[in-house]
Amino acid sequence: MRSKVKQDPVLSALKSRKIMTHSELTQLGASSTKLRRMTEAGQIISVGSGIYASTALDPFVAAVHATAKYYSDAIISGLTALQIHGFGNDFIEKIDVDVSRETSIRNKMLQVHRVPNARLVGVTTLKFQGARIRVYDRERTLCEAYRLDPAGALFFRALKRYIAAKKIDPSKIQAYDRAAKTKVLSHLRQEIADA
Repeated sequence: MRSKVKQDPVLSALKSRKIMTHSELTQLGASSTKLRRMTEAGQIISVGSGIYASTALDPFVAAVHATAKYYSDAIISGLTALQIHGFGNDFIEKIDVDVSRETSIRNKMLQVHRVPNARLVGVTTLKFQGARIRVYDRERTLCEAYRLDPAGALFFRALKRYIAAKKIDPSKIQAYDRAAKTKVLSHLRQEIADA
């Protein structure tokens, strides 16, 4: 008769839940030292300050999932939103999030942007790699690209990919241009006319 090998409770928990905080894992008996050693051994991933993930997740995906799970008021924005919508192809070191000016969030996995409430428009919830996330919709994300790189390569790459998807909504872009003080609609019209 073969004896069963008992799996580590940390690995079991992360296998089923994918992402957990330090305090959740210490309730399973894990110490800070054990978590550090497991991270160094490549058994778990340290996603951010006090957040760990299963190695079954890509580190970027794990960080996006952790953001959605533990910072539910944050809206994924900037380069991260571009990547999620398929408009970017940049390496994402930190997850860009927008929060209202009254909110304060700190974690090394996040690049937090405190913005006026008037700019917190175009938020949608979508499923990303198995988790529900809050992110700016495709049109609002184009405005993000414009704000990051007005009339530059990053913006035009995003605009061309948006047009190629053939799901164009000029009325949304016009509304977001007003809210975000961008000029995406004029570039969209010009790009379509040139095609």
